[in-house]
Amino acid sequence: MPAPWRLAATLALVVALPLQAQHHEQRTATDEFNNVGSRIDTTVALARGALVDLSSFNGDITVSSWDRDEVKIHATSRGRLRLDSSPSRVSLVESPYRGEYEDDVDNHSGYEIRMPKSARLLARSVSGDVKLRDVSEVESHTVSGDIQVTNVANRANLETVSGEVTATKVGAGLRANSVSGDIHAKSITGEIAGQTVSGDIVLDDVASSFVRTETVSGEIHFSGPVDPKGRYEFHSHSGDIDLGLTSGGNDATLYVETYSGDLDSACSMTLQPGGSGSRMGKRGTFTLGNGGGAHFSIQTFSGDVHITGCRSHGEN
Repeated sequence: MPAPWRLAATLALVVALPLQAQHHEQRTATDEFNNVGSRIDTTVALARGALVDLSSFNGDITVSSWDRDEVKIHATSRGRLRLDSSPSRVSLVESPYRGEYEDDVDNHSGYEIRMPKSARLLARSVSGDVKLRDVSEVESHTVSGDIQVTNVANRANLETVSGEVTATKVGAGLRANSVSGDIHAKSITGEIAGQTVSGDIVLDDVASSFVRTETVSGEIHFSGPVDPKGRYEFHSHSGDIDLGLTSGGNDATLYVETYSGDLDSACSMTLQPGGSGSRMGKRGTFTLGNGGGAHFSIQTFSGDVHITGCRSHGEN
């Protein structure tokens, strides 16, 4: 079962983003701020390794990178936009529109951003999708939108309430959370943590020494090489768990627990003393090959467990 504090943190986005935007909307009435309007088209300088901070209510956020130390911004909004920039940080915030649309304001909101490859990115949206590619490091949160990232050089931290998370080619670790959406990750290097309540978690072609996944009513799929010193945790309440061990899994220790599901393994497994003595339900510790090696924790209440990919000793 997902930890309550994690779900509380996710759901807090519903409150935190509107409050933040209301705060900005109140302050834009003063003479302190410039760059307030329904459209922004500009390019601003940014130092290497600096932060691009984007907050949107209704629009999609689309970000890609280039080889310039500048941020190119094309943004439209039904409400108000506020842009602040300095060499260390560029911040673009959309405040919600409260009234009838003006004749010269498009009914479309959205950001299209080009940013330096070396910059860090923080992108938040309430009801829009977030699409990012070729960035250095990213943290992204949405409430009802999807998050899609491709080719992140370092770490990606992605969180949505009712949307899906898709991550492809992340170079230094992934954390992905959703309440009612699926999580799809492919070609990930580094530590992986994935959590959803009513969605599936699919991890393909991942190279990690630490994987932790949790879902309540979804299925879990994993494929990739196994680090002999790694730890892998797969927990589902009512979904199947499907593990494809592409290499390195010949010697491993697996704790398997399922109440009403079956354990189906294409690998030669030995039940250790103290286990259930049956591969139909119950619980037990199994070894692959000589045991030791990587450690797996595999738990599902009403789902099946499938293990494929490992080879018997002596097989070429």
